[in-house]
Amino acid sequence: MSNELLEGIRRSGKSEIAVVGPAGCGKTTFARAFAGSLSGGAVFAEGEAVRAELAEGGVSVAEYASVAELPQACGCAVLVTSDGSFGRPRGEVIAEEESAVKSLRDCGIAFIIVVNGAAGELCGALEEKYGCAAISVNCAAESDYSAVEEGLLFSLPVTSLEIDLPDWMCVLPAESKIISEILEKVRAVSPKICCARDCSLMENAFAEGDVYCEASEVNPASGCAHYSFAAKEGMFYSVLSEECGADISDDLRLMAYVRSMKEAKKFYDKFRGAIASAEENGYGVVYPKEEDMVLQPPELVRRGTRTSVKLKADASSYHLIKIDVHSEVCPVSGESARSEEIARGIVDSYEKDAEALWNTDMFGKTFKEMVRGGLDDKLGNMPEDARGKLRKAVTRIVNEGKGGVICILL
Repeated sequence: MSNELLEGIRRSGKSEIAVVGPAGCGKTTFARAFAGSLSGGAVFAEGEAVRAELAEGGVSVAEYASVAELPQACGCAVLVTSDGSFGRPRGEVIAEEESAVKSLRDCGIAFIIVVNGAAGELCGALEEKYGCAAISVNCAAESDYSAVEEGLLFSLPVTSLEIDLPDWMCVLPAESKIISEILEKVRAVSPKICCARDCSLMENAFAEGDVYCEASEVNPASGCAHYSFAAKEGMFYSVLSEECGADISDDLRLMAYVRSMKEAKKFYDKFRGAIASAEENGYGVVYPKEEDMVLQPPELVRRGTRTSVKLKADASSYHLIKIDVHSEVCPVSGESARSEEIARGIVDSYEKDAEALWNTDMFGKTFKEMVRGGLDDKLGNMPEDARGKLRKAVTRIVNEGKGGVICILL
């Protein structure tokens, strides 16, 4: 754990663990003992305050009289206070303790509280009061400092969150219901996760619901929190049904749907290129495949003394034409001033909110429904014989290779 703590401090670009707190609470005793526990040996600099360079190098433990003296190299801090069982009474150190906590928070320095004394009852109250870890250590006796190391380790900042979703969710768009709900929760919780100790907030946020956090791992030394999400049983089929617009509640219905989609995809693949061409250029052709060809028997052809043979093949092709259809409605007409006022009001409404105007109801229909009806009427009014003639004309152009077209409208 010592190596993880030192690695985490170095990762943050800092190089010092600061020891601060009210006077007379045992900062010097703690700093010496803690530095020794971290590295198994430390080189202490001369002076009134303790400064110990750890044997691993790169990180030091230093004692300071006040938070204001902390250098920018401070990666985290231990605030040493007392329970009043020795030296100064508890009531005399509270004000200095509160001031130190406020200063550390203002500086944005990660810290924990060490209560120097034999009793640990005070720790719970301090954790609730200050919202940080509080650990009881008797610095005057030989003590185990692993809890202090762990507390500091989990006070280090989190720099990244990694979330693993089930594989099938990774293909869903961000606007899908399930993904948007996940993103909403993650965005709400993420700003609250400042240090490794806060990482349980993400687990709590996903404790209930269709998607839950089944595993989590926090590496305070690297600053990374990793979460693995899972979906409740039946969620896969529920989302699949929603995405497909069909009832797919079990393996049987899934297989039936896949079989139907096979035929639909085969049909779409046949027309996809032509549709794209018609969308871009106004005209698209579906070329026949080899299996679409109908091969005719050979035919002998005699012309004078010459004899030849004809090999014929027929195949159907599809020609897609993009037609621009025009429709218009005139909801207001007339010569009165009132008519002009209404017409100008419609124009002004369009400039303010075009969508709202088109959805305006008039005579039981919206303007959008009116123009849509006009488009449908025009498309449905093309006579059957005109369609047949158009088909014959295109057939002759394709087969005879003649580019001249005369169109007569009656």
